Amino acid sequence: MISRTLLTFLAIAPALWAQNGNREGHDNMEPVVPKELIPPAPVLSPEAALESFQLAEGFVIEPFATEPMIDKPVALDYDPAGRLWVVEMRGYMPDIDGTGEDKPIGRITVLEDTDQDGKADKSTIFLEELLLPRAIAVYPDGILFADEKELRFIKRDGLKPIGTAEIVVKNFVGKGNVEHKANGLVRGMDNWLYNTKSSQRIRRIDGKWVAENTAFRGQWGVTFDDYGRIFYDHNSQFLLGDFFAPNLLSGNGSVNTKISDASSIGSNAVYPIRVTPGVNRGYIQKSNGYDSDSLDPKTFKLKTCTAAAGMVIYRGTNYPEEWKGRGLTTESSVNLVKAMNITEKGTKFVGEHTYKNKEWLASTDERFRPVNIYNAPDGSVYLLDFYHGIIQHKTYVTSYLRKQYLDRGLDKPALGNGRIYRIRHEKGNLESVPDMDMLSSPELVNFLSHANGWHRDMAQRVLGSREADDQTIELLEKLASNSSQPLGQIHALWTLEGMGRLTAGPIEAALASKDSKVICSALWASTTLDESERSKLASKLLDLSPLNVEQTVYLTRALGPLATKEAYERINELVNQSKSDFVSAAAFSGIPKREADFTAALGDKLTDQKLIDWIKQSSMKKATDHGEALKGKKLASFKRGKALFQGEAACFACHGPDGSGLINLGPPLDESEWVTGSPDILGKILLHGITGPITVNGIKYETTAEMPALSSNPTFTDAKIADIMTYVRNAWSNEAPPVTSDFVKRLRKKTADQSGRPYTEQTLK
Repeated sequence: MISRTLLTFLAIAPALWAQNGNREGHDNMEPVVPKELIPPAPVLSPEAALESFQLAEGFVIEPFATEPMIDKPVALDYDPAGRLWVVEMRGYMPDIDGTGEDKPIGRITVLEDTDQDGKADKSTIFLEELLLPRAIAVYPDGILFADEKELRFIKRDGLKPIGTAEIVVKNFVGKGNVEHKANGLVRGMDNWLYNTKSSQRIRRIDGKWVAENTAFRGQWGVTFDDYGRIFYDHNSQFLLGDFFAPNLLSGNGSVNTKISDASSIGSNAVYPIRVTPGVNRGYIQKSNGYDSDSLDPKTFKLKTCTAAAGMVIYRGTNYPEEWKGRGLTTESSVNLVKAMNITEKGTKFVGEHTYKNKEWLASTDERFRPVNIYNAPDGSVYLLDFYHGIIQHKTYVTSYLRKQYLDRGLDKPALGNGRIYRIRHEKGNLESVPDMDMLSSPELVNFLSHANGWHRDMAQRVLGSREADDQTIELLEKLASNSSQPLGQIHALWTLEGMGRLTAGPIEAALASKDSKVICSALWASTTLDESERSKLASKLLDLSPLNVEQTVYLTRALGPLATKEAYERINELVNQSKSDFVSAAAFSGIPKREADFTAALGDKLTDQKLIDWIKQSSMKKATDHGEALKGKKLASFKRGKALFQGEAACFACHGPDGSGLINLGPPLDESEWVTGSPDILGKILLHGITGPITVNGIKYETTAEMPALSSNPTFTDAKIADIMTYVRNAWSNEAPPVTSDFVKRLRKKTADQSGRPYTEQTLK
């Protein structure tokens, strides 16, 4: 949602400079948009705001809820009756300096449309006095929610909370500022809750909350397609998607294989319908002496996204058929929502703008801040409008943006505004919304094949919360074998898994499907079986002939847990035949703690070098980072550096908590010669910044922006920079001599002439 314009190369956030987000060397911040072209930005009534929208032909936007019923909505979840449980981040940036942001004035409100006319007519405040809440998941007996500090659960009786909220997973939300904390809590096909800005997924098992490692993803917002594949974004990237099911390639945590199935989908160009001076680095123009233009010099509109926020993969029934599977992503800084066509090409997603050089939805109202979007129960979508003048957090606001906010009075009012819109197609039918809690289990099983994804998801969720009975299990197993209902088959399998009643039988039946996605989902589901049930699938899995690389990946992953010589030999065949890194990663993912058995069973038949290397690394893996073995002051520096990396400096934002790098954001730090080589080079990068591209271990990495210099940032002292260097040089697989503050002090003095000029790969060699 709330995204800084500059993504850093090493993700060390420039906290509280002379004016917070100012960058060294960016002295010319003269406005480039002629003042006479900039319209005023008054608070518009909901009725007037509708007039500001330009929406694609055939669609209708209408208020579902507006102030005073709702205030600064950022996220929501539905209950089985279709009611919206909305998170209101009312304390965000109360003024230009964020004064009072530490006051717990956030809340969770329940909105109801009792007569199903498309407008909320009842509002109930469920929980108040929350500090910057950001995510919610509704359960029959309570709600799980994330605030600024913790992940908590509070019991409920209908719309009334019971008792006080308890912390369920410590350290889940993370440290640092509001822009870099975990959010999401969106249910996946596999019954886990997934998040962005996080490497954890959450689930309640036998009444206990469980956190499990998953890939570190995104910045704000998360969603899924019909097959349980996860989509997310970064502030300067509209949409990314993981081609394979979550955790399919990461089941063996002994080694970070560094194999990513993430794709950046489509162009990041934006087409706002008003001039856009109010972006954090809108002063970066060739006319001001910079090397590039942030704004189009002719139209004075932002060229590429800088604050991509919540997104959704459309899975409803109200829009035309060709809309199923399209992506919609919000952009809060320039007041628009992007539509993206998504297709599969091999084992990656590709995309293109649905409307080419226009947007699906755009507004001339500078206070329109779309931050999240959801499939709605009736088959349309709900769009959350934060409706607040200030969208950039104080940590990153530049002097330029501060003046822009103040010039148009965007710093006021602090409270009182927020909208949720329903966007429907004028020719499409709207679904009735049953209270699924009131339906019988057999009725819910029927909904698992419904054309509307919301109905399928909610039916699975409600069934998973009920006690399993023999009749329901029989109906689910029958649906899992019904090849005429492929989406129903997939949901039936994962409903059984959620109820703890998945067995080999329905998986084997689903594997007979002619639908490739059903086969993949059945193979994925088989990895959750216990040993006795899994063994019943052995002959079926061994005889299965995959039709493409996608199926090969799922089959390879499913064979590993069989842990037999025959399974290992089949895995080896698939690896050698495919010559795909994904298949190699799936093979390694499926043999945790059995690497020695795998190697012994194959002998000299094992020839895939990547797989061999991972197995060797696994056998040599240490329990902790190299830095944990340091002593005294060096160990203390390492630990301080780790806290900075994960918190104040926010290095993980572009490089991930494991230092493996993130697509188009930051290159890997783990096993990087730039990190473990000469400390002078790493120190120069931190002090004076670097602009890409950069080559790490022979691989060229393009980054979306240059890293800012820290040499004049008083927050990051010589000691802090030394601590960060010591940590990254000794974390993960890295092992290099620690660095002292005296070293940084001398290097700062030695390179003082470089101030304001970032290095390049060539100038550092």
